[in-house]
Amino acid sequence: MRSEFVFETIGAVIAVAMSVPSVATADLNQLASPKTVMEGGRLVLAQQFSFVEDTGAANRIVAGDILRTLSQEIPAAVCHLHNNVDVAEARELLSYSVAKFDAVALALLHGNEEMGIIGGETRRKTVVELEALIETWEPKRIAAMAVLDDPTDATAAEIVYASADEMLEKTYHLLSELEGEYANPVELLASDMMLLEVSGRMAAMTQRMAYEACRVWSGDGDAHALAELDKSISIFEASMDALSNGMPALGVLAPPTPEIEANLEDVASDWEILSGYLSEIRSGADVSLQVREDLYHRLALKLYKVEELEELYQDYSKRVY
Repeated sequence: MRSEFVFETIGAVIAVAMSVPSVATADLNQLASPKTVMEGGRLVLAQQFSFVEDTGAANRIVAGDILRTLSQEIPAAVCHLHNNVDVAEARELLSYSVAKFDAVALALLHGNEEMGIIGGETRRKTVVELEALIETWEPKRIAAMAVLDDPTDATAAEIVYASADEMLEKTYHLLSELEGEYANPVELLASDMMLLEVSGRMAAMTQRMAYEACRVWSGDGDAHALAELDKSISIFEASMDALSNGMPALGVLAPPTPEIEANLEDVASDWEILSGYLSEIRSGADVSLQVREDLYHRLALKLYKVEELEELYQDYSKRVY
């Protein structure tokens, strides 16, 4: 069963580290506040003789969010490619998404400093979760690549379709483990965690909507698929509203920087067009090829914009308090 749109508040946190230009330590100490000191060329916050180091907690959580989004981006690309809609873009997105899923999962397991994930996973429970996810993903990966090689391969397409709910649940469960592990009082505020969670959920819903809409207009979907599309639309709209206007009761801040505010305005700018397309599909109308292609293209562009938004929230979470 898919997780409902519910946010859980995480315990309060006190500080993060911030990288600074490579200059003399003595000069940097002049910039430091009474509660900050230099250690290893980095400006860190001193709290009772312990030092707060950025070990990539936010990056790991964003990586978990990315896997959740990819779990839906891949079925969406397969559906459009298999149905001969926006073939060039669907093919490109499918190839890219499969490779990205592999890379991000391995980065979480073994570490990848280029992604800001410092060191391999050390918590046994999370290692087991990651290894199980990679094992579950492998046959879906093979099926996705089969569709990439032969878009008419209906058997492979059905394997990917059948994976959409399963992979959404498994990646969500992994994300919950990562949030529980890395939401600690020395790296990530509860409010920052909430912003990462909501923006990540928005990104996943762009592709969930693309996949579900494709199944509905292609005639493969049923009443359940339509109900799931309605749910995804509601989650996306509620997430966008919470980030744009704030939701204090759930610990969701209004846009904390001008860059984030501008990005949210861009995300919302063409939602009226997208929601119009989605309403047409939900009505059971026989939508044109142009509408199908434009909807998929716009949802892909919206995904990129929401991923940029999540990166902005990730960077915001690393400020020094």
